[in-house]
Amino acid sequence: MVLACAAVASVYLNGFNRPNWTGILRNSCMEIHGKGHAMYTQSMRESNQQGSEATLVRSRRRQGSRAGNIYPRGAKLAEGGTGAQTELRWMANQLLSVQESERKRIASDLHDGLGQSLTIMQLALAESEKLLEKGAVGEVSESLRQLRCRVRDAMQEMRHVAMNLRPPMLDDLGILPTLSWFFREFEQACQGVRVEKDFSLHESNIPARLKITIFRIIQEATNNIVKYANADLIRVNLKQNGDALHFSIEDNGDGFDPDEVAIRNGSDRGLGLLSMKDRATISGGEYTMDSISGQGTRICICWPFDKLSDAA
Repeated sequence: MVLACAAVASVYLNGFNRPNWTGILRNSCMEIHGKGHAMYTQSMRESNQQGSEATLVRSRRRQGSRAGNIYPRGAKLAEGGTGAQTELRWMANQLLSVQESERKRIASDLHDGLGQSLTIMQLALAESEKLLEKGAVGEVSESLRQLRCRVRDAMQEMRHVAMNLRPPMLDDLGILPTLSWFFREFEQACQGVRVEKDFSLHESNIPARLKITIFRIIQEATNNIVKYANADLIRVNLKQNGDALHFSIEDNGDGFDPDEVAIRNGSDRGLGLLSMKDRATISGGEYTMDSISGQGTRICICWPFDKLSDAA
């Protein structure tokens, strides 16, 4: 009878998660009667009182898993060991959001830029065709000259979109020329921000698989600086020191409190910072970030060459 009560309590507390427990419950209930039923009722009452919190957490966890919900950072879950899983769920959810946002941005760039240019060129060609049928050669010549300018603008727009996705020169020329181009374009677009660069190494010293990682981290870091830091100076260093590759980027902007950012929920948690950290860690690097309110932010990454060979 005690075994029967234990089986029923186990089924009750675990929410009938396993199909074969249904048969156990049916057989056990047939054996419970009289005093045994009273003992079972009292046992269940005590079990409910003692384990209500854990049961509620398990129930919410199962419901959240089915619905695809993401637990907020810092949620206190019973029975431990769920912090990393919570963080992974949040990151996966944010990754999907970023992917959709990027696709939306690319579609908008193509539609608003290249798409409109092609539409205008189509109309210009149709107009030139009508003028040619009328024998207005001079007007056709002028229309074609204007069309040639529009084609040049469309090609520049296409290069702009392609460079944002992945600069071809990264594969053709390497990371150092690409970074020189990037910061030249950056200073032209953000004329109030000065960039000091120190690349004390040769292209051959940078492992090929790290080049896109470094470029993406710099893209994200400069984007954060422009959006949040209110800085007018950026320092970027990339050098080889002993058996490691060292990278740093810092600004003289507003800075922030890293602990305060870490406890935020949702899209306000600093996805860019997490993205840079993940890129550095996955590629075999050791990531550190220092920031103080009013004193700017500094990000440092060290890639030991022995770890790079192990992670390859």
